[in-house]
Amino acid sequence: MALRKKGSKLKFNNRLMEFLFNPQALPFTLTFTTLAVLFVAFRMKGIEQAYLLNNINNSIDKAVINNKELKAQRARAMSVPKLREFAATYGLKEPGPEQIILIP
Repeated sequence: MALRKKGSKLKFNNRLMEFLFNPQALPFTLTFTTLAVLFVAFRMKGIEQAYLLNNINNSIDKAVINNKELKAQRARAMSVPKLREFAATYGLKEPGPEQIILIP
């Protein structure tokens, strides 16, 4: 394999720079560069939004589980045996028929 001279690479870089910054090619170069930067920026913002959405969904899942646990605790506290235990603790008794008032 033959070694290339450094001068040929330098000439290529010079020709490339001359072409890219040529007054006729400069608008295309700037447009392409702008589009490339915008594409990367939008893609990064989309990934960031996906992470935020995932975190929010995880928070919602945790809240739903916590809500179910609280409902189960309330159901256990409001069960008939537990209510009778509370009544016995505080000296309460069931109301008689004359104490119950039905509102139509």
